[in-house]
Amino acid sequence: MAIKDKFRSVKNYFSDLVLMRTNIFTKYFILFAAIFLTLLTVLGTSLFILINNYSENERTRLLRENTASIAGTVESTMIVQDMNKTYSVEKELICETLATVSQSIDADVFICDVEGSVILCSERAGTSPLYGGFFTCSKHDNMSMSNYILSSVYQQGEIVAKTGILDRQYFVVGRPIISNGYIIGSVFALTNTGVQSLVLNFLRIFIIAAFFCLIFAFLCIYYLTKKMVTPLQQMSSAAKQFAIGDFSYRVKINGRDELADLGRAFNDMADALDVLESSRRSFVSNVSHELKTPMTSIAGFIDGILDGTIPREKQDYYLEIVSTEVRRLSRLVVSMLNMSKIESGDLEMKPSNYDISDQIIHILLTFEQKIESKNIEIKGLDDFKPVYIVADPDMIYQAVYNLFDNAVKFTNDGGYIEVRLTERTSGIEVSIKNSGTGIKAEELSRVFERFYKVDKSRSLDSKGAGLGLYIVKLMIEMHGGRVVAKSDSEDTAEFIFNLPKQFSPIYKKEKKQI
Repeated sequence: MAIKDKFRSVKNYFSDLVLMRTNIFTKYFILFAAIFLTLLTVLGTSLFILINNYSENERTRLLRENTASIAGTVESTMIVQDMNKTYSVEKELICETLATVSQSIDADVFICDVEGSVILCSERAGTSPLYGGFFTCSKHDNMSMSNYILSSVYQQGEIVAKTGILDRQYFVVGRPIISNGYIIGSVFALTNTGVQSLVLNFLRIFIIAAFFCLIFAFLCIYYLTKKMVTPLQQMSSAAKQFAIGDFSYRVKINGRDELADLGRAFNDMADALDVLESSRRSFVSNVSHELKTPMTSIAGFIDGILDGTIPREKQDYYLEIVSTEVRRLSRLVVSMLNMSKIESGDLEMKPSNYDISDQIIHILLTFEQKIESKNIEIKGLDDFKPVYIVADPDMIYQAVYNLFDNAVKFTNDGGYIEVRLTERTSGIEVSIKNSGTGIKAEELSRVFERFYKVDKSRSLDSKGAGLGLYIVKLMIEMHGGRVVAKSDSEDTAEFIFNLPKQFSPIYKKEKKQI
């Protein structure tokens, strides 16, 4: 139940993420869209200002060049007495020039007298004289340049400014007309202050391009945001399956980014949970059987003795069976307690200098009856010699005992157990090889897993809960050593562990939460 509660907490966490999925998707979509729109707006505004400034500079340069050219033409053909609205051929030609220039530069170019009244303009080009003067011009006859503009032209020699004329805003460029050292009038060029055609064309093209860019960008943003959120959705679905005990669901992984790493980590967690749940179920099944069988036997034999079903002369025989079963239960409980202490880091190590060869021989003697009953041959003891190491004697005793218990259990009748103790410069190596049933290649890497039992078909007869080799691995690694399993053929199995001569603990398991 505890594991399911942990699964449920994981499921609730990812369920909360899924409930927020729409919000997360919307937030990311709006965020990315806002960033893109902001960048597009800044870019468009910058380009607009740049092109508008360029257009104004070019327009100003063009107006200045043309007003200077017209001023030069007038200065060479007219004198003070001619600066009026009286018709003459020269003035007609000047008006035609003004019309041509006005049309080419898209501006209103005209000539004023010294008082600022318009006397020549493009509208008077091609007109016939009326009583010795030009026809009236509805556009310019009422137009008069202000004293501020005139004084700027006369004092500074030029004006480039924005000003109001007849209640309208214009961009004005003016130059004085000088004849014989005297100012006889001025040339002005007016153009609207609004956005020019070049800028309008750019703006139109930019808006069309931006529209299609926005559509493309929104599609990309939608796809990328969806891709970011989908793994969370898959993890939520997986968490829901884990909560009901189904560990087959896996997150689909695409790419090599952080989300892919998260998906791989989640799948690794799922694999670990799958193995843990499988081990837990196997452990519950094994322990239930291991507890039920001896307890049933003990209860039956005790009841038989108490109610007289078992004769007095056979009571000692059955009491010996009861004692064996009690010791079996005791070993199971001790193994579970040792495992719990090791994993929690509470098992205290007490190293000392002792002869491991003598310890191995004493452990073998404890299996003397089982060895004789199965007629097992012990090989390799003749080559033993004293080998001293610094380690925890009780822990090494438990590890070696579990290996011999495993070897005796699976050695065939009339088979053998070969023991080798090799002393090296940095440490010692112990090998325990037995005949009988070998270990399949695909199971060699799992024999040291908690609650794992290689021979499932013999699990009810092997009298073990799958903890012995796991405890061996923990205790050897706590001393800085290493243990491996080998099976060179179908009828042999070998377990090899090495230990440093000097005590060098490197293993201390910390409490972890799933």
